[in-house]
Amino acid sequence: MQPLLRLLWPFYRRYALLGLAGVLAVAAVNFLAVLPGWVTGRVIDHLTEVQRAASARQALMPILAYLGGLALLMLLRAALMVAMRLSLVVLSRRVERDHRAYLLQKLLQWDLLTLHQHPTGELLTHFTEDLNRLRNFTGPVVLYGLQTIFLVLFTGALMFYTEPRLALFTLLPLVLIGPLTYLLRQEALTRGHRQQQAFAAMSAFLQQVYPFLRPLRAIADPSALAKEWHKRTQAHRQASLSVARIEAYLHPLTLLFVGISLTVVLIYGGIRVTEGKTTVGTIGAFSLYVVQLMFPLSAVGWLISLVQQARASAERLLALQAVSPRLRFPAVSLRPPAHHGWAWEALSFRYSPDGPFVLSGLRGKVAPGEKIAFSLPMGSGKTTLARLLSRHLDPTEGEIWFGGVPLPNLSWEDLRQRIGYVPQQPFLLSGSLAENLRLVRPEASQRELWQALEWAGLAEEVAALPKGLQTDIGLWGQQVSGGQRQRLALAMTLLKKPGALILDDTFAPLDSEKVKEILAHLHRHFGHATWVIFTHRTEVQPFVDRWETTFQVGLPRKEAETWCR
Repeated sequence: MQPLLRLLWPFYRRYALLGLAGVLAVAAVNFLAVLPGWVTGRVIDHLTEVQRAASARQALMPILAYLGGLALLMLLRAALMVAMRLSLVVLSRRVERDHRAYLLQKLLQWDLLTLHQHPTGELLTHFTEDLNRLRNFTGPVVLYGLQTIFLVLFTGALMFYTEPRLALFTLLPLVLIGPLTYLLRQEALTRGHRQQQAFAAMSAFLQQVYPFLRPLRAIADPSALAKEWHKRTQAHRQASLSVARIEAYLHPLTLLFVGISLTVVLIYGGIRVTEGKTTVGTIGAFSLYVVQLMFPLSAVGWLISLVQQARASAERLLALQAVSPRLRFPAVSLRPPAHHGWAWEALSFRYSPDGPFVLSGLRGKVAPGEKIAFSLPMGSGKTTLARLLSRHLDPTEGEIWFGGVPLPNLSWEDLRQRIGYVPQQPFLLSGSLAENLRLVRPEASQRELWQALEWAGLAEEVAALPKGLQTDIGLWGQQVSGGQRQRLALAMTLLKKPGALILDDTFAPLDSEKVKEILAHLHRHFGHATWVIFTHRTEVQPFVDRWETTFQVGLPRKEAETWCR
């Protein structure tokens, strides 16, 4: 239970009063739940003594009093049940919502390399399976667990108070339900882990294939994809059936032991009645107590299973929360950049400690307002340098300055506001064009959105669409072409009006006229900005100050150090 308490205590402490109200409501509801059985026993005893009453009115008055009082108490119980659910169920939903938001905030702090260490399928499992298991704990386990505890305590106390020996023999078979159910649930849990692994494999395959389904259909054999999908779905199906087979034993087992307890009540209780040591009403009340205890006692194993599942998920989520991103940003820049130029010295990078260096010993600068284009072959590290200059990665060796300030000394807000970066493979969310653009600037007006689209050479195409800016681009932007995707990402970047631009192969899918049109817009509206463009398109050359075919755009070491500082 320790991982669960460590994970959930900060959220429960936030809603302590709501939780306390829920616990008190559960206690009251289950105290009132034992009264119908007790009243039934009293009514039966009064009915057996009707012939001794002096009048019918005298015989019926106690029975009516019992039933009337019981009706009022049941109305009170109904109101308390509403309060119980409004408190504990609402509490579980609030905890789930806050925990989901907290996890998302943690993931948003991760850098590129940290994200790559955790596959998408694994992260989705955290947000689906693990959070669902925690919700099962904060909801059903807490609610039904408290109900079971209070109902067993109150019912057991009343049974032993009424008839101790009959209570002992009646409860013995019921006590066995919990351990046997627990053992079956343990086996179901073991098989459930295999089911979860099969689901994760199926989800990971879907995540990999779906975004690229159209190009894959043109390249891969559709039957091969179908066979792979069939294999994974069959593995999940078999694992699910394996769990279902175990769970099929649970209900019959419960009914068996409840039947044994009722048999004990009727046979042994009947013997006690004939001996004059108990009453028929007590036998009737005990029969109702046994039926009433059937669900809570059979649920013990299920609740323990849910607790164990939630504990395993809590350990996984605690491990996820403990992951520290490789990149750390100060809350506020130590000092603001003096300009929008870069410099780097002895710059080297590799993606793993024992891997090869992608970049090695680079030295150079891009002056404020300078336009530079790097035209290098594939695999030379263009994307890596773009990520380093925008601080999506940190160098293995060396240092990078922006505006005379080391990149690690700048806050995340400063960097993202001043540097506009269009990656080689931009990511779009499902939704409309306007919704994607406003991810960058939620307060942007319609005029500003159209202006950004015009700068990116996309305004005419969007204006020709029936819904214009409200056009849905599909899941992950699958309804737009590669060129439109790049230009939409460029428009999102330009909407911020950054002082420095990094364009990583942004013009690759565009025709020559469109490239020249976009560059003319950039020159007119962002001519003051610093440009770093990675491209093979020669149409870019007339618009830049330097056309480099090597990363060694070097300065002598002393000049670089002076310029950087």
